[in-house]
This record gives sequence, C-alpha cells and structure tokens, in this order.
Amino acid sequence: MDKLTSASLNSWLRFKHLQLLVNLEQSRNMHTAARQMNLSQPAASKMLRDLESYFGFSIFERQPRAMVTTDLGKAVVRHAERLLNEAQRLVDDVQVLREGGYGHLVIGAIPAAAPEILPAAIAALKQRRPRLSVSIDEQSSDRLLLELEYKRLDLVIGRLTHVSQHNLFDFEPLLEEPLRVVARRDHPLSGVDDVALDGLSGWPWILHPLTSPMRGVFEEALADAGIPSPANTIETTSTQSILQLLLASDMLAILPRSVLRRPLASGQYITLPITVGKPLDYYGIITRKHEPLSPAAAELIDELRQQVQMAFVQ
Repeated sequence: MDKLTSASLNSWLRFKHLQLLVNLEQSRNMHTAARQMNLSQPAASKMLRDLESYFGFSIFERQPRAMVTTDLGKAVVRHAERLLNEAQRLVDDVQVLREGGYGHLVIGAIPAAAPEILPAAIAALKQRRPRLSVSIDEQSSDRLLLELEYKRLDLVIGRLTHVSQHNLFDFEPLLEEPLRVVARRDHPLSGVDDVALDGLSGWPWILHPLTSPMRGVFEEALADAGIPSPANTIETTSTQSILQLLLASDMLAILPRSVLRRPLASGQYITLPITVGKPLDYYGIITRKHEPLSPAAAELIDELRQQVQMAFVQ
C-alpha cells in the first residue's frame, strides 16, 4: 500500500485481523493461531499475507521453529491488543447495562494506596452508584502501567517508573510516601536502638521485585552506602503475604508508612529505628493521555482528592 491513512484502515481492517495478530504473537505458531480462531491454516496464512501487503512490511519473521514478531510488527500487535481489550470492555459494559447495572470500573493500585485511601474513595463512590461494578488489581507500578497502556485498566493509583511514560499517561500527584523497615514484634532486633544499614543486609528480606520503585529506593540506598544487596530474599508484591511471612520468621521487609498503619496498630509488628533511602516519589492518579474518562472514573478521582485532603494532608 502506497500510503497508510486512518480512513483506509477503518474501511479495510477487521477485528479478526487483530485477533490473528495477537494469537500469532502469543503462540508463535500459525497452526495454533488458526485453530484458536476456528480457521484453516491456509486461510490464516492468507489473512496474514493480506495484512502484511496492506501495511507494506513483514509483521512476522518466518523462522524454522517459530514465527517471531518484527520490530515494526511489534508496534502493530501492540495496538491490536489494545483495540481488542477496548472491544472486550465495550461488550462487558453493554452487558452490565443491559442487565440493569451501571457499568464496570477497573482500577489498578499499588499496595501503598490500597489499605486506606482507595477503599474510602470507592466506598463513597458506591454510595452514589450502588450498582456500579468495581474491580481492583493490586500490583507494582511497572506492571499496572503496562495493564493501563493495553486498556485493561481504567486508571491506576501508582507511580510513573520512567520519564518517557509522560508521553503515554497523565499524572496527578497525591502523596509522598516514606518507607519503613518492619519486622514481627518479638524479632531479635526489637528494642535495639543502634540499628545500622550494613548490619541489616545480612538478615533475610522480603522485597518487591527489582523493577518496582520501592525496591529501587532500597537498592540505591545500599549502593550509596557500599553495602551488597541481601543474598537471602523472597520477592512478592503481595502486602498480605509479606505480613504473614514476617510473623512466621525473622525476615525483614521495607514497606510504605500508610501500609503499616493497621498492622502496627494490631501490636504484631514493629518498625526499626532507621531510615532507608529517600521517600518514594509521590504516588498519584495515572490515566491514559488524550482519552476521556468514564463518569465513574471521573467521580472516583474526585473522591480520591477529597480523601487525601481529609485524611492524609497534615
């Protein structure tokens, strides 16, 4: 094709084309991708040839044992997956509305936001929209932003993890989050006043994955002090798993202050008298750039702002 335009794309491209691209990238096998779509392999192969002819470049490289997405093909497949996810959301929302509901809101949240600020905002929203369906996905920011980019989430309460993400997302800061080292109440370090970072690296740790901002702050603090990273670690983003592992062991963890409010109030945990690294950058509301919000998402954002003003800003 000589010139690719949105008008020609709209008139030619079909959702079955998008599904084939996504299936091919996931399976890397034409036979498997065709079977998933109830197509013959020759029909699926012709569909791919038509797509590549239309775009004017190879989307997949045919290798002896697999079909590998080309660099240009990755961009096409990425958009195909976004469009399919958007179509699925349309189906889900219409189905909910037909059954008498009031839509579906899917929220991503980092652990720091999940214990207090987000539940309070959702509870207030549900008072006004009792039949609104709400789902919460709690993960680290890097994983949530990928879900947001691919339109599996409506918004994220988290942090941008790379400067280039400002091109994809709008960010409204909410709170800066200090980090604390936490252990069970009767940990051997309980009551020790002189706690040094170099003495802590030899203990077993429960940490977020290396790609998370929280882990980045921890590793940066160790590097600045010339201290090696702990060798005995467990990685998880689950706050509940971290708290349960702390109770069952002599492990240490680093968690945001807001996550620890209720665990510390229970009397089962302590924080050690040491500051590790700088506070995490402000976490906030992240939405896709240049894309309108649903009424429910806009109302939730208003509630989040109010919760911050009432409960956290001192």
